[in-house]
Amino acid sequence: MDFELRRAREKLEKEQRERKERARLKLQKEKKAKEEAQKQKEAIEAVQRSRRIDAAQAQLKVVSPYYDC
Repeated sequence: MDFELRRAREKLEKEQRERKERARLKLQKEKKAKEEAQKQKEAIEAVQRSRRIDAAQAQLKVVSPYYDC
């Protein structure tokens, strides 16, 4: 009887450890995906910002000769 209870307890503990480890790995994966998405978002914003600056500079080059008079 004690042997059966010990086996059942060990099995339950093993299942709990495995479940906990799977949950930890899932959270780790989600965190990594979230960080990667944030990096990608920041990179896109940087490119857009750079394009806006380039467009503004090009606009200034077109408009500035008229103000030199």
